[in-house]
Amino acid sequence: MGEKDGLKEAVDMDALLKEAVDLENIPLEEVFENLRCIREGLTTQQAEERLAIFGHNKLEEKKESKILKFLGFMWNPLSWVMEAAAVMAIALANGGVRDSHPP
Repeated sequence: MGEKDGLKEAVDMDALLKEAVDLENIPLEEVFENLRCIREGLTTQQAEERLAIFGHNKLEEKKESKILKFLGFMWNPLSWVMEAAAVMAIALANGGVRDSHPP
């Protein structure tokens, strides 16, 4: 495969990357034609070229602080109302008439 053919395939693969081709709704033979492959799979060279175009087949890992995620659940008006109600309940339970029996 020459340099010109490689460039053409890279452009065609780029169209697939942008999902310009709907592979789910075309016949299987057209899928193989669009993907430039055969039923038996890819050669090592083809796989390396596609790896260079598309990158590794893995999801991005996002690092997220567990503390910030937990605090995110507390940062909404409903949580604020519930927290205020809990503080008021504690204050009323401990503040009223003092006698020998704790609440």
